[in-house]
Amino acid sequence: MLKRKSRTLMVEVMLDKINLLINVSLFPFQNLRFFGQQDILQVLEYEGESSEAIWKRESARKKIQRKLHDEILRKAKPNSLDEINLMFQKFYPMLCSEREAKRHGFAPKHPGDDEGHLHVEKKLYQHYFQILEEFSDALISYRDGDVIFKYWKNDANGHKHWRFIDFMDRYKGQDKVHFFHSLSRFIPLDLMVTLHHSKNNIHDPIQLQEFYQHVNLADAPLDDILGRGVAENHIHASAAFNFSILWQMVMNNICPPKYFDKFEPNHLAASSEVQEYILTARLLRLVLTLYLKEQAQDLIDPNSQYHNQQTEPLSLYEWLESSFVESSETQKMLFNLVRNQDNQFASIDQLNEAIDRIQIYSIGSDDISPIDFVYGIFPEYQHIKTYGENIFLQKVISYKRNIVENYKLDGHFEQFFRVFFKYISIKNEFYQQVTQPTVMHGLDFFRGYFDRATEGILENQDYFTIMLRTLFQNRYLRKIELRISIKDSEEQNRRKLLHILKSYEKILIDDYRVNEDPNVDFPLIGIVYHLIKRPDDMEKDISLYDEERDHTLKGLHFGEHQEQYIKQVKMVQQLRKNVPMVTNFIVGLDAASLENNTPVQVFAPVFEEARDSQYDSLRIKDPEGNILPSQSLFFTFHAGEEFRHLNSGLRRMDEVIDYCKLHAGDRIGHGIALGVNIEEWIRRNPLVIMPRGEYLDNLLWTWGVYSRTTKLQTETLVYLERRIYEVASFLFSDVIHAGELRVSTLFEVYKRRFKRVIDEAKILNKVKTERTKEEGIIEEAWRNSKHYQSAPKSVDKLYESYHQEDTLHKMNEPIYVDINEIEHMMATDMQNYLIHKIASIGIVIEVNPSSNEAIGEINSMFGNQLFKIQSAGNRDLANILVNVNSDDPMVFNTNVSNELVYLYYGMLQQGIGREAALDWIEKLRKSGMDTSFIRGTRSRKEYLRILNMTIKALEDPYYC
Repeated sequence: MLKRKSRTLMVEVMLDKINLLINVSLFPFQNLRFFGQQDILQVLEYEGESSEAIWKRESARKKIQRKLHDEILRKAKPNSLDEINLMFQKFYPMLCSEREAKRHGFAPKHPGDDEGHLHVEKKLYQHYFQILEEFSDALISYRDGDVIFKYWKNDANGHKHWRFIDFMDRYKGQDKVHFFHSLSRFIPLDLMVTLHHSKNNIHDPIQLQEFYQHVNLADAPLDDILGRGVAENHIHASAAFNFSILWQMVMNNICPPKYFDKFEPNHLAASSEVQEYILTARLLRLVLTLYLKEQAQDLIDPNSQYHNQQTEPLSLYEWLESSFVESSETQKMLFNLVRNQDNQFASIDQLNEAIDRIQIYSIGSDDISPIDFVYGIFPEYQHIKTYGENIFLQKVISYKRNIVENYKLDGHFEQFFRVFFKYISIKNEFYQQVTQPTVMHGLDFFRGYFDRATEGILENQDYFTIMLRTLFQNRYLRKIELRISIKDSEEQNRRKLLHILKSYEKILIDDYRVNEDPNVDFPLIGIVYHLIKRPDDMEKDISLYDEERDHTLKGLHFGEHQEQYIKQVKMVQQLRKNVPMVTNFIVGLDAASLENNTPVQVFAPVFEEARDSQYDSLRIKDPEGNILPSQSLFFTFHAGEEFRHLNSGLRRMDEVIDYCKLHAGDRIGHGIALGVNIEEWIRRNPLVIMPRGEYLDNLLWTWGVYSRTTKLQTETLVYLERRIYEVASFLFSDVIHAGELRVSTLFEVYKRRFKRVIDEAKILNKVKTERTKEEGIIEEAWRNSKHYQSAPKSVDKLYESYHQEDTLHKMNEPIYVDINEIEHMMATDMQNYLIHKIASIGIVIEVNPSSNEAIGEINSMFGNQLFKIQSAGNRDLANILVNVNSDDPMVFNTNVSNELVYLYYGMLQQGIGREAALDWIEKLRKSGMDTSFIRGTRSRKEYLRILNMTIKALEDPYYC
């Protein structure tokens, strides 16, 4: 136990150091804090040795230091300011003192020696590139035509003479994975990949074929295992894109019209002027791409057919001065943008007007590519399967390589890369607002990243085609379950499903050429509809409910929500019944979103409705008369992902199993609470703040579990019942007498709350009506009589209180819970109980490593719950079935293959041998395929036939 705790602390410290190092090393261009480099260049602005000049440079140094401290303290966990300063000195010594500036060639070494101070700005950008190149050299390599992660140890002090990242000589394997993972969640890696290509003399854009965004993390033996096929069983369709797609859309104005109006930057943002900086980036990217084509084509592609007739190309400023003369306002704004080093943006109207004018004058409206204007400017590369951004970056770095030592082009480098680093700073700022770092846990924090990322993708006719193509970039993918929300009507759901399947069929025809070879291997897809958890208000009064009037549902807590969920489930099942062919593709039902929003009790009757056998048949007949087996609907539920108290997460998982009636083969999404190290959790949470009602539910659930065992200690029972009584007395003292407040009664009410709310309300109304008739008292008079206090059963009165405003407010009040020894013991018992229960029933846990680390109570990629609920080669009952997934790849910059790789390196860190780790990964890979809701063993040819008939059935209901 002590060894595990020590290892956990070591990993935490290492991650803190990595995060600090990344923040400091990339600070000039990692966001908009130093946009334009003005603050930095003021330090290096040599104006002699006068006291005033020295004072100005020293003031500029102090300003940078203050801004850097402020930036780092918001995003990292340094031990001290001194640690920040030393790391700053390591990466940017020329910004720390006059002496260091002179020593590194950023200031004259002797009075009157201006030769050494020439091109300070050029040297600064070269310095940035050197840092990025050293990172790429340490982390990136090639294998079998793939860009791969360099997992082996770097020889920093041997043949590699690195200036900045000599610390890499102590990293290998799993340690480097931490570094790579942190870096990839901080900035896009496309520029580093491009720099690595250039360093290795890979200049032809054709070499970008089938490189999109992700670097392959697997070593060769693991890659062979993944090549057998992987399944993605937990992925939210709206987040199934990647950053490169989102960036391409915002750079080409293909995002939804109100996207930036709804974009809400979080506390880590350096700027709130989102639309202004995005339009600025679009303009800069357009200008730089045009310049590269019109003035630098010979430099970046000597074999180009577009030869410039001039002896030497114009510099960027000269080119701007000779271009766009038809619009002096646009030209003026461009000069102001590229020459100024401040962080001021032009207005939205000015930026939009400039972009429109430049596109029309320089590209022509007919030549603008609908995908990316880069392809409109460089149409000769449209056939390459990659993103336009990768083409653009390849051209930029080719230009850099060819002018950096060309003395005839003095000034060109500074002008171009001043603009380029402005562009990169904006891109990195945006990336950090849509890609979640691990700085704060919880779904509330995650939700902001999810919304900012997913709402930028325009839901047009190509939406699902782009989505599926993005997913299929992972060539190892064999099965993919897409989680989508349920529309308001059966017809809307029919149209959306048709859109997905037609997009899918188009890709199979265009990309996999199934018309030529119907037995070619391609990924299978399935649809899992998810119900979205939503909170309810507390302004309730059950006495107002009247089953004859629908609007009175609002008087029942979650009553309206529950009925809406049931209605949605009926629509899905009705679609499966009306168009039987869709049962081959509608494979599951889920409940998702913020776990604290909606209690499991609300969903129990919903899932019971979905399981009703009236919707199922044993066989279906296709339009050609063939009899096919009907695939049943399977069930999954997001639970144990986010919790205030560990027992809250465990309880919800148990409630889902018992009351939503999960069977073997059904699944639970995340289940982080199962694998949390309890000692670590208590160390972080010695005092938990949570709603009073939630704590009571935890206590009652724990009491219920203990009531079925003989191993309960007297001390624990006394504590548990005393705490239940204390909390319940506060909540229900106005509802029933203290003598009626028994634990067994409270537990009966707890179980009753899993029944359908309107059914229970009807029963209570019926009881009241009958009692009123018997006593000959009208209901209003009865309410004011002593009978209201004594006649109804305690269970009824307590149940009613869960639908009364006063009690609900008391339940929602936050209280502190001290995690003492008995609370510790109860959490341990409940976790062990649930692990064995899930293992024996055969419930599958959907493990999502990157998501779980970012959202849940997990300290690192390698602290995943998998290592508690499974172990290599363990045949014991406690081995739980799992599948591994990516959850929201757009938010976490990952895919399912790399998620398996992260677990592989986690196994190695746990001390498991490589052979055993490979065997374990093979088991996980196969489990992912086997536990998918996409079932059956049809040939690909038969599958295509069923797909085609399903599309026809959705287009024409009479077809089926």
